[in-house]
Amino acid sequence: MKRFFAVLLAAALALSLCTGCSSKGSSSGSTSSAEPTPTPTPVYDPDPLTGVEKPDDYKDERVVAIMINNISACRPQRGLNSAKVLFESKVEGGITRFMGLFDDYENLPTVGPVRSGRDQFFRLIVPYQALYVHIGRSGITQTYIDDSDYNEFDVDGRYAKITYFDENRLAQGYKQEHTAYTNAELLTSYLENNDVDMEHTMTSPIFDFVNYDEPARQLEGESALSLGIVHSDSYRTYFDYDTTSNQYKMSMYSSSQGVTPTYDENDGEQVSFDNLFVLFADIEPYYYPGGNLDANGNDKGDPDYQKVDYEFGGYGFYVNGGVIEQIRWFKGATNQVLRFTDMSGDNALKVNTGRSYVAIVDLDEYDNFTYTGADSSVADSAPDADASAAAAEAAAEQTAES
Repeated sequence: MKRFFAVLLAAALALSLCTGCSSKGSSSGSTSSAEPTPTPTPVYDPDPLTGVEKPDDYKDERVVAIMINNISACRPQRGLNSAKVLFESKVEGGITRFMGLFDDYENLPTVGPVRSGRDQFFRLIVPYQALYVHIGRSGITQTYIDDSDYNEFDVDGRYAKITYFDENRLAQGYKQEHTAYTNAELLTSYLENNDVDMEHTMTSPIFDFVNYDEPARQLEGESALSLGIVHSDSYRTYFDYDTTSNQYKMSMYSSSQGVTPTYDENDGEQVSFDNLFVLFADIEPYYYPGGNLDANGNDKGDPDYQKVDYEFGGYGFYVNGGVIEQIRWFKGATNQVLRFTDMSGDNALKVNTGRSYVAIVDLDEYDNFTYTGADSSVADSAPDADASAAAAEAAAEQTAES
């Protein structure tokens, strides 16, 4: 009988132990089941100059603004298709000049011909603290540089080894002032040797871009497949919309050459943009007190430097995707950014992503601005070339150079 109860007790103990094992196994199984990993929320991180999503290798560095010659005798230029934003404005003698905005200076392509600085361009980039690259400058520009305490980020090729003269162009008969180019190697060497701080990130995009993961905004306006911007009698810029690339392809007129497509000598491609801005402003010559002296102390005459009034803003146009909208623009003081609104002035203009061209145009030329929705180019109505004008253009630029 005792043996019977002993057997029952042993069986009960075994069952108890087995039940414990089963319980442990169930507990272990419940704690080891992995919870689903939450999907991270994408961070909106646009390229500040184009609004597109930054690539993985994007470098948050100081933007580089380079003055680029546009006198007809210097064309074709290099680097225009690499500029993420390209500004054009009238300078002396009716000629125009470019300023391109570039990022990643360590991979900068060949850019140029590099030319002298003008205050209407410099005042546009001060709020972004861009590196300003040029060869020479007007005295007015230097005053703005000094007043803005900008000398560390002002790179003048007269004193810094940032350019080289292209021997092939010299052999082709180009004048030396039209053969100076900069590139990544020269600029990087200068910045490193002078310990220039390039660790500067733009705190917000240059324009109020449409979010890159949203559909492009459909502009509300008239069709604009071709347009012409008159800067002066001798300098005009034309754009024709390419429906394949959805970009505007540039051509330029000069009185010495007529209308010719604008090519980037680096890649052989016609220069083109996603966005066009045409901004009308009061532009008039600065007062000339005398003192524009040559090396022999002789007064060369009025350099005809042009003053752009940014104080009150004005009207303009935004062009994208074959459509044109009328807009308002504002800037104000040197340290304030250029911004755009709708015509009411109350709503910020939403700009589609991509590369942009910005023209600052004399208000006197407002009535000469043309565009068409027809399948034809407004450049067809440009004036005929005037061969005698080339010397006058070159003389105007030479008189103005400091």
